[in-house]
Amino acid sequence: MNTLFVYNTKAGKKFNTSVVDQIKNYLPLDFKSTFIEIQKFNELHTDSFDQLVAIGGDGTVNSVAKRAKQEKKTLGIIPQGSGDGLARHFKIPKNIADATKIIVNQHTISIDTAIINDHFFINIAGIGFEAEVAHQFNLIPHRGLWGYIKLITKLFCYYQDSSLSMEIDHQKFNTSFFSLSIANGTQWGNNIKIASEADLQDGLLEIAILKKPKWYQIPYLIQQIISHKQVSNSIFLYKKGNKIRISAAKGNHMHIDGEPISVDYPIHIQVIPSSLKIIVPHE
Repeated sequence: MNTLFVYNTKAGKKFNTSVVDQIKNYLPLDFKSTFIEIQKFNELHTDSFDQLVAIGGDGTVNSVAKRAKQEKKTLGIIPQGSGDGLARHFKIPKNIADATKIIVNQHTISIDTAIINDHFFINIAGIGFEAEVAHQFNLIPHRGLWGYIKLITKLFCYYQDSSLSMEIDHQKFNTSFFSLSIANGTQWGNNIKIASEADLQDGLLEIAILKKPKWYQIPYLIQQIISHKQVSNSIFLYKKGNKIRISAAKGNHMHIDGEPISVDYPIHIQVIPSSLKIIVPHE
């Protein structure tokens, strides 16, 4: 196997450049590998590589996974980001030695991916409050979990519910929402799950619609998230489908795997079943 490792020096709070040297030291001597910064990745022809390994956070994983899916190559992950949602979903450790060992062991499965208009995504996408958080988070210098918490607290005070019109597998409905997650994987990152029933191998997306909780409901909301057993209730509405259309919602901000983008309505979302092979721990 010829493996290309793609690393992002801007991943996480501060990328440690020694990570690349550590990975090289943990690879067997006969392991054929090349390392490249993600800034040069788009210009590189990858025909000669069998595997593409993302070293970074969810945004890096998205970029590398998109190419792996297009070129029918295997994706690997060595998590080095702030949240690492997909890596945590698959229990890929942040420890460099352990994560590299998973790449070497070569246990693979096939998973679903999805398309939102012309954008590829693999883990979580969203509109509303969580998209606003992603856009604002992209502008601040201090990342990591505490950066998220401070920003969420600040934005929560003024962001309000708005109307939503959508269609799931040709069934239309209208509701109000505060934040909406389209979940292929289970979590935003940092082991904070938004859709515990999401399955990357079932050909479906989990849709989590959150209404703005009252202040006295926040402890219940936190309990729901940390319990990892989310169900529909007075705050959350959960639905599943493989073809989704959002015809109207507040603003044009969206995030895809944590990266902020702007979109035009209607938003069309489609699952692509078993479209990517990924290296995961052997259970």
